[in-house]
Amino acid sequence: MAKTHSKLKLTTGKAPALQPTERFYTVGYTPNGGFSNPRPQLTIKGRWLEQIGFYAGLPVIIKVEQNKLIIELAMQI
Repeated sequence: MAKTHSKLKLTTGKAPALQPTERFYTVGYTPNGGFSNPRPQLTIKGRWLEQIGFYAGLPVIIKVEQNKLIIELAMQI
């Protein structure tokens, strides 16, 4: 007989964790030595980039649309 507050334990392995399809970043400024009119910058980093095929040294293309940036690997022919 089961104990009063026992829980069923599954014997199957853990399901792979789903990767989020959105990431949230903040646009900052490039340090410019205190001069006026600093340039905005966006830095994207994390191991998740490797998990989706963006490895260090690979060229990318950034497409600009209305309120949107699309980053793709540059296909080399």
